[in-house]
Amino acid sequence: MARHEDLKGQVAIVTGASSGVGWQSALRLAEAGVRLCVTARRQSALEQLRVEVLQRGGECLVCEGDVTVAEDVERVVRECVAHYGRVDILVNVAAVQSYGYFDQLPWEHITRVFDVSCFGYFRFARAVLPHFRKQGHGHLLNVQSMLAKGSAPLLSAYSSAKHATLGWARSLELELAGTGIQVSNVLVPSVSTPMFDHAPTMLGKKPVPVPPTYDVDLVARAVVRLAKRPGRTSVPAFLQGRLMLWLNGVAPSVGKAVLSRFGARMQTTDTPLDRPEGNLFTPVAEGVGPRGSVPPTPAWKRFTATLGLAALTGGVLGGAVLGARGLVRAAR
Repeated sequence: MARHEDLKGQVAIVTGASSGVGWQSALRLAEAGVRLCVTARRQSALEQLRVEVLQRGGECLVCEGDVTVAEDVERVVRECVAHYGRVDILVNVAAVQSYGYFDQLPWEHITRVFDVSCFGYFRFARAVLPHFRKQGHGHLLNVQSMLAKGSAPLLSAYSSAKHATLGWARSLELELAGTGIQVSNVLVPSVSTPMFDHAPTMLGKKPVPVPPTYDVDLVARAVVRLAKRPGRTSVPAFLQGRLMLWLNGVAPSVGKAVLSRFGARMQTTDTPLDRPEGNLFTPVAEGVGPRGSVPPTPAWKRFTATLGLAALTGGVLGGAVLGARGLVRAAR
């Protein structure tokens, strides 16, 4: 059984903290008494986050850095330890994605998605693990994605990077058994972050998350729960989480039929958009803070979609495809 951690006074590094899950998780951890070192590429955004943390009575060290640059990663960890005397928790959040069909994605987009969303986790873990080993304790808390156990069209690079990151985390859990170092993962559904406002697209249309979309605070609260009870994998959403995992186990053809037929349509709008680079290589000024332009799906629509998905599961494949249109409309 996982032990219960007292978070007050612990020190956490939070990556990708300039927006979305990283930002909101930092605020929630600060409210729980965690002393923060927040990092991302956007110094001004981190300073805004620091102001919010201080207003809530927390402590916050700002360290600008790029998770793809080893020297930046080492410097962030070094400055955190110099400032607080230790580091107890690493919250890996930083990620990017690029929308497009696999054979139409520029190769440099594919490698960059891996470099940030997978290897960025690796770099920070390698930088903090020596400190954890010396202390005899530590916690690697990885914000993953439901795509780590699934797939979606237009996001082949991101999905495969998340599969790799979850596999890495599970291997680490085995290697670190008995060391006092814990590994946790939270599998994130579609949430209302600015990630979709930052992402490049090869489609010429504004991308949106696969419905339904949850509020970003759902994940931030899960991060705090895992920080208190480390060593687990949390799936905080039901419809686009636990129910989907169960469905993929008992009736994988249903999800495959829906996503292959409607998955690309679910993730694009009719709004024209020319954004071939987004924030992949250079940070953008827009999208500071926890929430982006796509609002959370209302609870009643999620409930309706849950009923629709349950009905589809009980039907034959043909019925699933025919009924999927209604399911998508309900989730949106």
